[in-house]
Amino acid sequence: MIKFEDKNSKIVFLVLLIITVGLITYFRVRIQLIVGPEFDGFDFLANSALFAGKSIGYSDLLRPPLLSFLASLYFRFDGLYMGITSIIDGIIYLLGCIGLYLFLKERFNAIVSFVGSLLFATFPIIITFAGAGLTDVSSVSISIWAMYFTYLGVKRNSKFFYLAFPVAMLAFLTRFNLALIIFPIFAYIIANRQEIKNPRNIVIGMILGALVLLPLFIYFNAKMGNALYPFMEFFRSSESSGSTIHFAYNPDSLYFVKNMPYYIGTASWIIILSTVFALFVYSYQNIGKIGSVIGKIGYLTHLKNLKTGIKVKLLLILACLVVFVATFGKTNYMVSEIIFFAITLLVYNVSSELELDVGWDLLFFSWFMAFFIFQSVYVAKDHRYFISMTPPVAYFLARGLNFITQTLEFNFKKKNLTLYVFALVLSIVMIFSVAVQLSEIEEVNQKNKIFNQDVSNVSQWLKINDPDYKSKVIYADYWPYFGWYLQTNVGKMPVFRDNQSLYQGVKDFNFTADDKMALNQELNRVSPDYYMCAWDDMNFTNYAAVARFGSVTIYKRI
Repeated sequence: MIKFEDKNSKIVFLVLLIITVGLITYFRVRIQLIVGPEFDGFDFLANSALFAGKSIGYSDLLRPPLLSFLASLYFRFDGLYMGITSIIDGIIYLLGCIGLYLFLKERFNAIVSFVGSLLFATFPIIITFAGAGLTDVSSVSISIWAMYFTYLGVKRNSKFFYLAFPVAMLAFLTRFNLALIIFPIFAYIIANRQEIKNPRNIVIGMILGALVLLPLFIYFNAKMGNALYPFMEFFRSSESSGSTIHFAYNPDSLYFVKNMPYYIGTASWIIILSTVFALFVYSYQNIGKIGSVIGKIGYLTHLKNLKTGIKVKLLLILACLVVFVATFGKTNYMVSEIIFFAITLLVYNVSSELELDVGWDLLFFSWFMAFFIFQSVYVAKDHRYFISMTPPVAYFLARGLNFITQTLEFNFKKKNLTLYVFALVLSIVMIFSVAVQLSEIEEVNQKNKIFNQDVSNVSQWLKINDPDYKSKVIYADYWPYFGWYLQTNVGKMPVFRDNQSLYQGVKDFNFTADDKMALNQELNRVSPDYYMCAWDDMNFTNYAAVARFGSVTIYKRI
């Protein structure tokens, strides 16, 4: 029988986690290889080819570069295999789960850390996008290591900052909104500055982080004439009011709160409900102690005995909270970020003076809020944007599990059976849920699989019927797909709805006569030789349909 509490338990559960998540990764990536990449995924592939010196003629350098750079290393030594970004995404996802386990192990025992990291690995929202060849899961997986190294830099050895800041920059280069990770990182460093034995290592770490960005600055400056252009474009778009016809347009600041139950899965809800029950049990068992603490006279006396400095800080916290709540969703997200950053530092300071052990909770809560604020205020909302908040959610669920198993502890031969039972049941529930979800993912993505095949067939037809097609001007509705399959530059054809034009998905495709007329006018304006159209019932004045494969029609200028 394995002794779970011995010094080898950390390694035992780490190996178990690697095996479990490794299998999940294998099956998830395998499904993605079957259904094929999605819209954004083809942009990353095109950029990979460009970075490898094998440009296909089309690229989009406004996309974060890290995933494409890693894929380009493979392209340099082999062909342009379109499954490579999914494989790399899956590997980084696995590494992120390992990092979260090691991070949680700094606070909890091996079993709780295992369950916490497995919760993250099996959140339905994570499984949906892990290994998809996108940057949502891989970016947050890298950010886990950045936060872990920051913690180690504060608590263990300040030389870990040599890794913390460069890894944070890698997360940023994987998905630009991960720049917000600087808020919880700096809050934790500032709040615990007295524990850092050699502060100059922070500066060295920051310099190393800047060096990670330097090659990109040089590259973008050479390609675009402005080293900061892709980053500026992202921050410009993040501050825009957005288009009301975009499928992701949603000004509801509580969007992610309302949808959170669907993101975290059944096992998480077992923990949440069990935690509520454990709280009732704990309150009943300690009702006398709680009463004496919150008794009116004692409570008021405690407040009167507080130092003036603490009282001032408490008032500042209250004032900042009022301003934060009053302005949340009504002003630029960066204003809310800065206000909450100030609140975090004040709470860190007050809790330290009152000797309250809430450092871990504040670290993860500030991490959660850094992304919750941005994604909630940003008018474009998609379920996958919640992914950046999932590691802190996993931490608080692990904390809940730890509380449950301590409050409802049942010992047998000096073993807490409650912990073992909960860990086993939760693990079974998680594995079963993943198995069900994986079987559904391929079915849900059949439309993308079929569309990939349609685009491939269209591309083959054009290659055969017009061998000189690369010298022609080609436009398409879903240009990244066609750019990849045709291995040439393909122009972007916008969608027209209600006198507005949009280059990516609208809420619906029920085009009016005016919308079709606007598309016809745009087609005549750009005047391509070929137009790959994904919409039905279209009639163009100067173009004739020459072939159709599935949902895609090839129009040729006449």
